[in-house]
Amino acid sequence: MGFIWNFLVRAVGTALGLWVVTYFVTGVTVTAPSQPLVGDGSNDRLWVFLGCAAVILLLNMTVRPVLRLLGLPLTILTLGLFALVINAGVFLLAEILAQAVGLGLNIDSFSAAFWGAIIMALVSWVIGPITGLLSARR
Repeated sequence: MGFIWNFLVRAVGTALGLWVVTYFVTGVTVTAPSQPLVGDGSNDRLWVFLGCAAVILLLNMTVRPVLRLLGLPLTILTLGLFALVINAGVFLLAEILAQAVGLGLNIDSFSAAFWGAIIMALVSWVIGPITGLLSARR
């Protein structure tokens, strides 16, 4: 039960970060589907944000560590800057998977994904202590 609680807390934090990204980066949008997901559809945008956050978290737990390991030589050569490219690539992959599942995450370009990944990292850095406290309480 602890893993599920931690995942939900991190998903809410990631959804908040995704909301900040959609506010500041013009090429990243999240749209609700045309058919209502739950009830009358008034909260569908919230559910889409949480679903996209879950996709991002799953990719960060599975694909990102492998890409960071494979890109370690380039990350060392570029003094860590290649890690930003990896984060942007994972963000683009999240768009592909979210659209395959039926969620409305749209990223227009690699530069939008790059800046979106940077803002997501900054937001998670800011709210990380809060989510860490909530995860530890359970």
